Amino acid sequence: MTFFEMLETTGLPCVYSHYEQGREDIQIPYLAYYGNGQNIFEADDTFYWRENQYRVEYYFIEKDEEKEADIEQALLDNGYRYSKTDETYIESEGMFVIYYMIN
Repeated sequence: MTFFEMLETTGLPCVYSHYEQGREDIQIPYLAYYGNGQNIFEADDTFYWRENQYRVEYYFIEKDEEKEADIEQALLDNGYRYSKTDETYIESEGMFVIYYMIN
């Protein structure tokens, strides 16, 4: 299962990086994600493990703790560790965002 497919199990619309400006069909709430580097453990010229990092952005207008719990459970069920920011209001967009840093 890809990271995108895992996020789709939350039931929220999901997009890589961002929606194009001016789109009328954007459904809020939604998730946007992108790659955020990679953790690597290497020694003696050998890679022992690699772990992709992601940043997931949860955009919403009304607070819904159940949707947040769905996102977090999907991450945990698939073995991802994360940290979560406070919600931030984006005045120009009229909505909030929460960032999940997947490490």
